[in-house]
Amino acid sequence: MPRSVDHDARRSELAAAVWRLVADAGMEAVSLRSVAAEAGVSMGRVQYYFPTKDDLLLHGLREAHRRMESRIAARLAKQGGAAGEREVLLAVLDELLGGHPETRDAIRIHTFFAARAGRDDRLAAVLTEGDEELQSLAVSVVARARADGRAGPDVDPELDGQALWTLARGLGGDVVLYGAPIEQARRVLHHVVRRLVPPVRDDAPRAEVDPGT
Repeated sequence: MPRSVDHDARRSELAAAVWRLVADAGMEAVSLRSVAAEAGVSMGRVQYYFPTKDDLLLHGLREAHRRMESRIAARLAKQGGAAGEREVLLAVLDELLGGHPETRDAIRIHTFFAARAGRDDRLAAVLTEGDEELQSLAVSVVARARADGRAGPDVDPELDGQALWTLARGLGGDVVLYGAPIEQARRVLHHVVRRLVPPVRDDAPRAEVDPGT
């Protein structure tokens, strides 16, 4: 009988090879040939799943997004179900700072494609995948703080929620692309979150999510 092939596993193996190349030698090192060599497979196999370098990198980016979601879920699970909206938001925003190697590589790939996204709908869709949902989370958390009186009257949930999202992504770029200290980025982010979304009194001791590594 013919052997069953796990195509998803093969795609994941190739994505892992992409991440190793990016981590070791940068984006310039990624090609269909170099990925085949890194994964120990033929060029034909790589091209079967990913006809172009862009296809390969975009799949790697989607894989990175899934792994980021898994890390956020694992971080929140450590709180034993006690995490509220504010803690979820902090975990998401902190992940965007680039503390994990895979997140740093994802930011590099984002930057590589960013200039082309304005004229390529497929690229734009991948680069912004999940953004609307996470921006809505930020707006919702700020709105709740505003409604129950924790945030000041000058706080605008829509604008400040979007500003939080933009701030985290910008800080992540500074950390990954320009070498800004991540601890300083965290201090800036948490300072702004505390101003816009102060913790409720009974959860103040656990307000800041462990940033992890």
